[in-house]
Amino acid sequence: MNLEKKKRIKIKDFLDHFTWRSSGLVLLMLFLLISFVGITKNWFGLYDSISSIDGFNDFFFEFTHLNIYPLVMIGIPLFGALLQVFYRKKSSLKRDWIVIFMTFLTIPLTMIMYPAAKEGGISIEFPSFMGLGIGFSVDMLGFTMLMITSIIWFIVMVYAHEYMKKEENSNRFFLFMAITYSAVLGTIMASDLLTMFLFFEVMTISSYVLVTHSQKDESYEAGYNFIFMGIIGGFSILVAMLLLYFNVGTLKFESALSALYTLGNLKYWIMGLLIFGFGIKAGMAPVHVWLPRAHPVAPTPASALLSGIMIKVGAFGILRVATAYFFPKQGEVFSHLDPVWLTTKNIGAFIIWIGIATMALGVFLALQQSNMKKMLAYHSISQMGYIMVGIGIALYLGYRGAMGYSGALYHIINHGLFKSLLFMVAGVVYFHTHEYDMYKLGGLWRKLPLTATVCLIACLGIAGIPLFNGFISKSILHHGIVEATEYGHSSFIYAEMIFMVVSAGTVASFIKLFYYVFLGKMPEKYKTIKAEYTCLDTSMAALAILIILIGLNPNYILQTFIVPQLNLTTYDPYFIDHYIVHIKFFTGEDLMTMVYVVGLGGFIFWFGTKFHLFHLHLPNWLKLEYIFFYPANFMMRRACKLMYGDQCPIDTGPLSKLALKKNENTGFLERFVTMTNVFNRRYETNIIKSDAFIYTSFVTGILIYMIVVSLI
Repeated sequence: MNLEKKKRIKIKDFLDHFTWRSSGLVLLMLFLLISFVGITKNWFGLYDSISSIDGFNDFFFEFTHLNIYPLVMIGIPLFGALLQVFYRKKSSLKRDWIVIFMTFLTIPLTMIMYPAAKEGGISIEFPSFMGLGIGFSVDMLGFTMLMITSIIWFIVMVYAHEYMKKEENSNRFFLFMAITYSAVLGTIMASDLLTMFLFFEVMTISSYVLVTHSQKDESYEAGYNFIFMGIIGGFSILVAMLLLYFNVGTLKFESALSALYTLGNLKYWIMGLLIFGFGIKAGMAPVHVWLPRAHPVAPTPASALLSGIMIKVGAFGILRVATAYFFPKQGEVFSHLDPVWLTTKNIGAFIIWIGIATMALGVFLALQQSNMKKMLAYHSISQMGYIMVGIGIALYLGYRGAMGYSGALYHIINHGLFKSLLFMVAGVVYFHTHEYDMYKLGGLWRKLPLTATVCLIACLGIAGIPLFNGFISKSILHHGIVEATEYGHSSFIYAEMIFMVVSAGTVASFIKLFYYVFLGKMPEKYKTIKAEYTCLDTSMAALAILIILIGLNPNYILQTFIVPQLNLTTYDPYFIDHYIVHIKFFTGEDLMTMVYVVGLGGFIFWFGTKFHLFHLHLPNWLKLEYIFFYPANFMMRRACKLMYGDQCPIDTGPLSKLALKKNENTGFLERFVTMTNVFNRRYETNIIKSDAFIYTSFVTGILIYMIVVSLI
């Protein structure tokens, strides 16, 4: 009797084990994805057979075109957050299951919206909200972002269940993770700039809690940088929004090029502010400074989503506003020679070179890192450079810019997959070793074979090796740069050269990561590691499978997600049909290009290792703090002498932190605050007295202006 009871308990424990239940949900997700592919490609005539049923088409149309779906998408994570609060003290397992299941629900709901998105989108508006109104819509660009976001977020939540067992305050973490997810979904589905701005700011504030989760000094410092830069970015978007509204009269994501064309240089200021604001969140150089500080201190699930999804929201914002406001309407333009493209071309050229600089800076700094998460953070910056280049090409070539658009969006998808997986690998390594320094690791493939395998797959993906997903998007982007050279200015040949060198640097960087972490000799203290199959492995394996499937079937993403977007954008239909729809990826030229890149990457790794070039310490004059604060420090010293005379505490007290030679560890934000406080101590009383008058006058002026405009 006792033996039978024990057997029943073991079977029950086996069936109720969280890992198996969550693994089953991951398998269900993969089944849904396969079913989605089968229906969209009409495997075995399945869709034709179903649609032939009487009344099915009418029901299917009504079911897939409900305009309430965007609100349901935003509400699901928030409802899950409320349930988490209820169960937070009763059962952590129930709480985690709620988190995973509620995130899972957004995947099939996203799939349901595909037919409507392909036909032009579904939308819902609230015109009286805040006077200007807010709205949500799902077109093909939004749908693509929703698909990759919901899939990655779900997989990371499965991962987070096991990982957060060793972290404190997990209730708070999952609560703000749900709020952040809802904000991300709202940002993606926004149909106007005001709605996007509101949800973008909620995303910034809620994700600040994720960055500072550990509540250590370095976490708070990174969090301050994160929120400080986020506020600056938000303010830039707000200013651009006001300029756009008062000069164009609408904030809806629709073509405003005719109105903007008459604004002179103001149109460049508007786009510049938008690029700056969204670029901060995207990790664009030179406003990337928050990103390398935030990733090492945030819990790994947060890092995976920060890099895999949230910085893509910044890139998505740039792509959305650029192709909405600065693109002509379909049917208005039928040639790349139309002068209306001049504005878009100038903006595109600027974005291309910003992207090239971001690529190069990111990969160079990544090669110098020993901390895995910091290295991956700098590679996030570099990979965002690739996406920026694609967006720039999409604008620069105008009517013939479909290749750049395709490459940018394809790389958003691919980078989300392999970078999330790489952060998860780093988290598993730390989970077992409590070490991020790759030089102190080695030989871990013997103890963590599955982790080593998925890491290799992710490395091959980000390096752009054929048959893995990164090769596809990088090939498209490379074609785009070649087209920018052929159809545009010859100087872009240098952009192509830098593109190739950066790609080789990426190869070298991930040879370095895999070699030092998983190969070589294993330190004695790690020989006792005993790895068990957990949710960590399930989630990593799922992402690795997607990386391989996309690499083996590159045309599916292109035909199902990207080409429908191109057909709804003002791009040349002939160019789309001949150069995008029928593109061939595994050509001899592309494969040989990749051989050269891999060979150069291997040489960079060998050369850098042999001559210790991966341990360089940049001189102060090359650091952002020095470049920015040298003139500020010079002026502050003069101002201090003027304000305090001979009593100026130039080398004592807080002001001494502004010295550039002996304060290498003083961060950007601390220098800024210190510099501001020097003025505050001297003029604090006068500043406080004048604040009320200044703000009252400013707000009153805006109100008077709005009243006058409305009366006119």
